[in-house]
Amino acid sequence: MIGKRILYQMLDNPLGKNHGNKTWSLQLLKYFKIRGFEVDFISDKEWGMWSAADVEAIHKTGLVKSVHILDRKPSKKNILRYFFQHKLPHFFIKRKAGFYAPAISDHITLFYQRQFDKILKNNEYDFIYINYVTCYSLIKNNPYLGSAIKIIDTHDFFTSQFQRKKNFDIGKAFREEIKRLSLFDNIWTVSVEEHYIFSQFCDKKVSLVQTMLDKPSLDSMVPFDEKEYDIIYVASDIIHNKVSASWFFSEVYPSLPSSLKICVIGKITDHLSEYPNVHKIRFVDDLGAFYAKTRIAICPMLSGTGIKVKVVEALSFGLPVVCNPRGVDGLLNKVNNGCTVVENGMQFAIAITALLTDRELYSRQSKQAESSFDLFFSTKSAYKKLDAIFAKSHID
Repeated sequence: MIGKRILYQMLDNPLGKNHGNKTWSLQLLKYFKIRGFEVDFISDKEWGMWSAADVEAIHKTGLVKSVHILDRKPSKKNILRYFFQHKLPHFFIKRKAGFYAPAISDHITLFYQRQFDKILKNNEYDFIYINYVTCYSLIKNNPYLGSAIKIIDTHDFFTSQFQRKKNFDIGKAFREEIKRLSLFDNIWTVSVEEHYIFSQFCDKKVSLVQTMLDKPSLDSMVPFDEKEYDIIYVASDIIHNKVSASWFFSEVYPSLPSSLKICVIGKITDHLSEYPNVHKIRFVDDLGAFYAKTRIAICPMLSGTGIKVKVVEALSFGLPVVCNPRGVDGLLNKVNNGCTVVENGMQFAIAITALLTDRELYSRQSKQAESSFDLFFSTKSAYKKLDAIFAKSHID
């Protein structure tokens, strides 16, 4: 694979590491580096909130050859030029004068597209990797793609993500999503359920490429009786987590022993009330240090799609996980995987209590967690899958 060039596009800044997609992106960039790819990285200045220090930092990682941080809009210093060269053509070309309202968002502006095309004109690539179906228009009818193999990393099933919007047309959205995906040569999914759906309706290759993490050293794990926390809950502040966190603290928390010590980490803490036995931490540099000193993890999840990185992280440390059915979305193995899946709040509380009081049950589920991670989510396992995917793309 040495010498193969890939144009890698994502809207976010992967150095933030506060969402699962960013963790995944850094792991994938590491894979490309190890396998000898040359990576030209493209992102969105506004969306990713890039600073000069961030650009320097991603250069210093050594994971990419070049970095292109694109603007969504041109400068407004010359208002006439801005209007005639961006605002007006964007309205008619990208939005088609408002006659067509896409069921699924298109995050690419005309100005962003032009910058992207300029990079394509000046370079030849073996692969063009696009994050999210909302960025599909970067390659649609693009005359500068050359012979590059086009990869879309879906991350989520967007029709499902938007289904609760007012007046949402599921059929229209699904047709649009499948049409967009079919523009690519290879469609990547992180979820076994989404792999099934897309492979049924898309006429292109669909590959299951699950989340991968480095296996942590378990030498730092604190013995069960010496752990600082009983429960760890890691979550961002997306709407799915807000609803789920509210459900947990109203339907589960009141049934738990008040002696339990709970650690909640992430932006979800901005939306939680104060509880006497709950330690809230908005951000930590090393999540591993907290997994190491906690007995079990929880993933209250009532909606959303795709695999839950917080579940995979917990499994990597051998932590049993208690979750709703949505918590095991994306997992190939739904049983004997380290997760206890429950249907309601009372069952959730009972499962937590059982794991914390029954050492035999705890030990068995902890071993299942480690085994599940090693088999499906370790970098060793994931690299084999990625090697096979790229080998089938005739890259050698």
